[in-house]
Amino acid sequence: MFSLKVRFLKNQHIIYWIFLGMLILPNVFMFFTESTSLLTRVIGITLPLAFYWIALTLKKKPGHMFWWLFFFSFLAAFQIVLLDLFGESPIAVDMFINAVTSNTSEIYELLTQLSRSVIFVVLIYGSGIALSIVSIRNKATLRQAFQRKQRIVGAVLLAVSLVMLGVNYHKNEHFRMSDDIFPINGTYNFLLSFDRLYRSAHYPVAVEGYKHEASYNRHDTIPEVYVMVIGETLRADEMGIYGYHRDTTPHLSSDSIITSGLVVFRDALSMSNTTHKSVPLLLTPAASQGSFDSLYSEKGVISAMEEAGFTTAFYSNQRRNGSFIDFLGTEAQDVNFIKDSVSLTANPMDDELVTLLERKLRAASDQRLFVVLHCYGSHFDYRDRYTEPFARMGDTDYPNAVKEYRQQLVNAYDNTILYADYVLAGIMQVLHDSGRPAVMLFTSDHGEDIYDDSRNRLLHASPLPTYYQLRVPFIAWASPEWREAHPAQWQAMQGNASKPVMTNMVMYHTLLDLAGVRTRLLRDEMALGNPTFKPVKRLYVNDHNEFRPIERCGLKKLDIEQFHKHNIQFP
Repeated sequence: MFSLKVRFLKNQHIIYWIFLGMLILPNVFMFFTESTSLLTRVIGITLPLAFYWIALTLKKKPGHMFWWLFFFSFLAAFQIVLLDLFGESPIAVDMFINAVTSNTSEIYELLTQLSRSVIFVVLIYGSGIALSIVSIRNKATLRQAFQRKQRIVGAVLLAVSLVMLGVNYHKNEHFRMSDDIFPINGTYNFLLSFDRLYRSAHYPVAVEGYKHEASYNRHDTIPEVYVMVIGETLRADEMGIYGYHRDTTPHLSSDSIITSGLVVFRDALSMSNTTHKSVPLLLTPAASQGSFDSLYSEKGVISAMEEAGFTTAFYSNQRRNGSFIDFLGTEAQDVNFIKDSVSLTANPMDDELVTLLERKLRAASDQRLFVVLHCYGSHFDYRDRYTEPFARMGDTDYPNAVKEYRQQLVNAYDNTILYADYVLAGIMQVLHDSGRPAVMLFTSDHGEDIYDDSRNRLLHASPLPTYYQLRVPFIAWASPEWREAHPAQWQAMQGNASKPVMTNMVMYHTLLDLAGVRTRLLRDEMALGNPTFKPVKRLYVNDHNEFRPIERCGLKKLDIEQFHKHNIQFP
């Protein structure tokens, strides 16, 4: 029996068919997962299959060709893991960028919770590598007659696919191979990710000498303080102050020092479900200019405040990753990435940001001050984002991040919100205790899926977003001294609280307007503290950095139902 199996696996013709099956496997899965037209999904199998069918005949030993096609095996494995994670959609540009910009601990945490699909692809494509070695070392080769016959079959399949392709382009104006046919889309996005990373890396050179033409138009008797807090993976639906059935925000809901100066914007959405896009859009005016590419040539809000005479600081509890966030953050005069000084396995808590802010307030007591705090927030693994006193929501034991443990995942996630409430309360408390006119603006970069519906989606940064990844909190707090000094702006913020907000559109303009700073790109109608504020059409930045109307970003009926349920404007 053993010798029979060995002879079976040494048969080059059998290995040919095995390799063909391995390469086309993700396309077969995507026939059932994708929401594109039937014709598109059929072409998604036949066109790549024809290519592989012919390609594997070009060498007498299919093992040689397997290595020539190794990139496509890599894409296939990557695609299958993402299908298991997100349930649909091709490998996005953002997936490749996330793989580079995520820190080692984040990647490890994610992979340990995707053991099912990771083990599956390792077995499949690891076996492919082993078989390719067997094929190469085997003296036998594919018969010439077999090669000729399969080339003919592949050519016929290719011809049929090209005819269907032409029909599809004629019938479907939105169809593009670079979007809809794997592995063409995966290859295109892989190359595009290199372009993005290159342009990001050269950002400091591109913006050298850039000026906002900023000016300060107030005469303060007490130097004012403005703090921008960026949360991570925090969705509004899980916050008590947004109507959640659990009291996950006890301080924001009942602490009188906080509630008296709090404005909660009820209808806020992020324009991206990824950190590396959303945070730079929060820190710059790029979103309001309608072009993501303006990021590559303009500085952000930190440098604008510095031009206007503010002392600036950027404190982050995330690791540097060579992205826009690093470059925009380091425009500040005082920069501290907490994790620079700890080991890869260390897990600093976000309350260290409160300590840094308190020190800065004392050190710059006679200076106008602008501080950005970048939290690690509710990023998976949720159990590592809070301390023991905040483990209040029940069982959080999930051996794997699978649907069967949804309640445990939600419990742990809700604990992260309890902890975020504590951190935000700490920030507002130190601002209040400083006795200075002060404003804090808080939002999260994006939300999160936690097996919320029949799609069984988990985490964020999926190629197509969901309601849960887009709805985020947007909160303003002002000290009594600031409210007394600027009653018109305080009244305007309260009046605008119920209006639809795109967080990435308004943050730059709101901060500068509240702080009395003017720049050539400032737009009053996009500032939440300005009576002229006007909501704009809701947009989403897709995987190719195009600004698309939110109704064209891939949201499903299940998402639209949630928008209506929570009285969120759509579209």
